[in-house]
Amino acid sequence: MTSPDIVLVHSDEYANWVFDSHHPTQGRRFVLAREMLFEQAAELGLQVEERDSDYLPERDVLHLAHTPEYVEQVLTDGLSNEWAGARTDLGALAHRMAGGSFVAAQVLVEGNALTAVNLAGAKHHAMAEHSSGFCVFNDHALVAIYLLKNSDDVHRIAIIDFDAHHGDGTEVLLCDEPRALTFSIHDSTIFPGTGHDDDPEKGIFNRPLASGSGDGELLAGIADFDRAAREFNPDLIFVAMGADGHLTDPLSTLTYSIEGMTAAITELRAAFPHTPFLLGGAGGYQPDSITPQVWAAMATAASLSRDCR
Repeated sequence: MTSPDIVLVHSDEYANWVFDSHHPTQGRRFVLAREMLFEQAAELGLQVEERDSDYLPERDVLHLAHTPEYVEQVLTDGLSNEWAGARTDLGALAHRMAGGSFVAAQVLVEGNALTAVNLAGAKHHAMAEHSSGFCVFNDHALVAIYLLKNSDDVHRIAIIDFDAHHGDGTEVLLCDEPRALTFSIHDSTIFPGTGHDDDPEKGIFNRPLASGSGDGELLAGIADFDRAAREFNPDLIFVAMGADGHLTDPLSTLTYSIEGMTAAITELRAAFPHTPFLLGGAGGYQPDSITPQVWAAMATAASLSRDCR
């Protein structure tokens, strides 16, 4: 049986990721990106298999990256810095979004695809004891820690993050894990204001970009990641493929084009043609247009063509 080119992990509940009607994070972007992904894949002759985001990690799994007090606050009390008042519905949805990345990772570990996507994943700002930057549970850190502790087939994981914002939470949560490498390419002039230096001994690499940086700077950062990751030799690569570096996004000063971001993913896949990729949407704040379009284009670009298999 032929493996699908892409496995998409999705839930209709993702549409309910709405803090308020004016907030830049709107859940409909996940639904629109799903639709565009299927459309683009059909045009390219790629097979997409959809799986339900139906796994809710046990609390002791969430405790791998988050404190018990924080998990209790979100799941039981429905409290987070990201929304006003007690919203147990949003706490439960954050739980489901994190679980979606576990489902996607399991697909990869079992060898059922080389590209798995959870558009609601890559919540890279979430810290051990608090939410941050619209991120509640840090799914990439959680999945990395879990697999490195429990999988006989996963010995090293590299995370490349080219969301416009520094992947501070993922970096902090994995800095003491020598089997994980984090690499962030980001706008140095915006939130969270970190990520200015490398710490190779801890597997931390950053490429802070100046305001107005575009496709050339992004691709130079990707080339640097390729070199670092080749030496690291990961069994899995996680990608935070934020759409907020696009030149029209309201929350960054970067000037990437859709073609540039697609080229970045294409370069990654060319450099690691047989390494499983877990893709998370991360940021993107044009929910009805550019954000879903960028996510869909990058997800299809990450899949190997049949001619390359």
